[in-house]
Amino acid sequence: MAGTCLKPYCCRVVFSTAVLVRSFHVFVTAGVVSLLFFKDTALRQQWLSGDYLVPCVYLALVCVSLVLYGAVCYMDPGFVSLTNNMNAIRKRMPSLGSDSDEDDSTSATETSVMIEPDIGIKPRVQLRKCGFCGIQQPIRAKHCEQCGFCIHRFDHHCPWFETCIGERNHKYFWVFLLVETSLVGWTIHLVWSAFVYESGWLSWFVSNGLYVVAMFVLVLGGTTTFLLVASHTYLAGINLTTWEFMARHRITYLKDYDGDENPFDEGVVKNLWKFFLHLRLKNWELYLMNRPAKTLGRA
Repeated sequence: MAGTCLKPYCCRVVFSTAVLVRSFHVFVTAGVVSLLFFKDTALRQQWLSGDYLVPCVYLALVCVSLVLYGAVCYMDPGFVSLTNNMNAIRKRMPSLGSDSDEDDSTSATETSVMIEPDIGIKPRVQLRKCGFCGIQQPIRAKHCEQCGFCIHRFDHHCPWFETCIGERNHKYFWVFLLVETSLVGWTIHLVWSAFVYESGWLSWFVSNGLYVVAMFVLVLGGTTTFLLVASHTYLAGINLTTWEFMARHRITYLKDYDGDENPFDEGVVKNLWKFFLHLRLKNWELYLMNRPAKTLGRA
């Protein structure tokens, strides 16, 4: 009986979206690397001639990319713990109406009860109650329906990783994008230089068909990673998340600020320093409460 019950569960795990997406990423990476070492490319020629330095550096970069991909996939993105969160709701509070401040159009059941934070000082910001988790969401946190948790400093849910990008794994996501963009650029150069000249179209396609497919995948993926690393570098420099940048007019703690005023911006150098080197979760409620009143749009 137990074995019968486990079979559907095992099938769901094996064929889950996360497993399929991550396996596909590894499969594509392994396929492109195999092409470079089994076809007549500069990398293969160097390997066969005994010049192992460049091929080994390339393989090391591939390994670093895969390790970073796995780390981002499986590490804690910044889950808001129900038991450890000092702002957890211990008894359900009635709804006060529809979510007019942060209506994401994807979570009709998420309530918008505004609750004064019980963190021991007079509040100057209000926290939302998550209708899914039943907790006070910390400032900059958001509930992800795909993951089923509220995420500290939520950036976005990435379908290529099948996980959320949040305060804990955002820096590693950025490093992965940088490594992957460099790796793809190098691979495009290797594939481009491996194309073989043929006088006829048919013979040319037979000789270069795999290179054409690889080049299509590489250009598409490389363009995406380049744009992502550029945009996330900009966002890190101004200390905003993708969610905040795209929906600030609907976010309770941002919509009252004038124009493009950003209460979290401390200058590019300090923003980048904290983004890459700050290891602990930051208490953004206390940070906002310590800001001058005039920056809160209520002076």
